[in-house]
Amino acid sequence: MNRIIHKILVSLIFLSGLWYATPVYAQLEVRLEPTRRDFVAGENVQLVLTMINHTDSSIALTNTPGRCWLHMEINRQGDNISVAPSAVPRYPNQTITPGSRRACRLELKDYFNLDREGTYRVRVVLRMPDMQTVYSSNVAIFNITSGGEVSSFQIQARGQRLKVSVRNIIVNEKNVLFGQVRNIDSNKVIGACPMAQYLSFMKPIVKLDRAQNLHLLCQSSPKYYTYAVMNTQGDRREYRLLVPSGGPVDMVSTGGGIRYIGLVPYTKPKGEKSHYHSASERP
Repeated sequence: MNRIIHKILVSLIFLSGLWYATPVYAQLEVRLEPTRRDFVAGENVQLVLTMINHTDSSIALTNTPGRCWLHMEINRQGDNISVAPSAVPRYPNQTITPGSRRACRLELKDYFNLDREGTYRVRVVLRMPDMQTVYSSNVAIFNITSGGEVSSFQIQARGQRLKVSVRNIIVNEKNVLFGQVRNIDSNKVIGACPMAQYLSFMKPIVKLDRAQNLHLLCQSSPKYYTYAVMNTQGDRREYRLLVPSGGPVDMVSTGGGIRYIGLVPYTKPKGEKSHYHSASERP
């Protein structure tokens, strides 16, 4: 009888040890935030995922065949179903050491079609290596908008009728100009990108070159101007911060293409740190 009781106690202790070993992941804190609240339709929406390991053990987040450690759920307000991925998301494996945090940027354009205007709610679910334990982030919210049209052109490219336009939206209480390319027949947005912060002292100058790339020149602050170029896929191919060099400021078409006048590239003084990380943050 005593032996039976002893075996039961040993089994309970062993099972108890397993129970306490499993919640090593329970102290993994998961946060999700969009890089900004408003995005232009067709733009690459970006989110920042932060994972904080409050345990004293490393946590390895790994992909397995047919199963990614990160699962994303996106819903558009007013729709009854989630946004279906257009491709299978695959994110690099991550290892979070004890007591540390790991932040990574998630780019959605390659995996989800988010060109419909509206308010979106997204959360991520992390799948642990035991294939059973999962942990969810908070719900992050962002908006997709087409903003106001500043200028537009209708072109033919790759056998499609396209509308190439410059759009204006408010980002962090500042006017920001975006380029956008939309298929006229299907109304599908092909791509979009941030081009410049915009100060209304000067009307933006917008031109197309022979390859139908869109060129933009605008004043971004009392001291700085911005020159940016977008291709027919909606990708920004060039960006320059400029300062006046004397004489009238303009952008002109020449036999060699399109160029700006009255401006020269801004040169950062030696030792000065840049406070800007994207076109929508620069002056």
